[in-house]
Amino acid sequence: MNNIGIGIFCFGEEKYFRGTIEKLNQFLSNGFHCYVLTDNPIYFKNRFTDTFFHTIPYKRKYKSYHDKMILSSHIIDNHDIAILIDADTNIVTPSFMEQLKTYTFKKGISYIDTLLNHSAKYGFIKDLKMNDLEWESYKKYINFVYPNYGEHEMIWEYFLVINKDGLNENFFNHYEKLQLAKEHSDLLRDKEVNGAGEGISITIASVLSNTNIERDVELYDLLKDSVKPITRHTPRNLWPKFMS
Repeated sequence: MNNIGIGIFCFGEEKYFRGTIEKLNQFLSNGFHCYVLTDNPIYFKNRFTDTFFHTIPYKRKYKSYHDKMILSSHIIDNHDIAILIDADTNIVTPSFMEQLKTYTFKKGISYIDTLLNHSAKYGFIKDLKMNDLEWESYKKYINFVYPNYGEHEMIWEYFLVINKDGLNENFFNHYEKLQLAKEHSDLLRDKEVNGAGEGISITIASVLSNTNIERDVELYDLLKDSVKPITRHTPRNLWPKFMS
């Protein structure tokens, strides 16, 4: 039986909180430990008293998408497997959850999809040219530490698995340096939320730390009818209720 912790990073608009609540109810009712990284922990503590539910206060004012990996470091302190799910991901049916408990996850880090299936249509990191100001410092840094980064798939991390077996300790050291480089690039943009491109940093940090990272096609086949990513390009008729 797998020892799994589910993690969701939740802040911003109310719809993300509604979506997180919906997923928490589904996973908790199926016996999973759930962790939420949020800037509004009271919102969840007033709704859940389950001993399987854990909040991690998110206190940064300079918010960054890269911070989602804070969840994985907390979860793997207590579990063998961390599964990170985006707050706006739609779980159409929870029927797959029981199968996760005995599923054989790949070692290290695994993902189920790439941005080739996103409206951006980026199959590989090199497809993102990184010519804008928001990538300038980041591009210089990754060219310095790992110039062959472009040959790797552009992962879509709406359902990301971190397996303690195969995750090398210095992964987070490399990841945090990459996060600093990306956030530095965003300083001049005065963006509300910074640090886009965390999937690239996850990939590069994996390579630099000799942590296995690969797509799990079998897991994708298991989840494809049950777990749906939602983006601003998703037709409104396919939006879950919590997005309305």
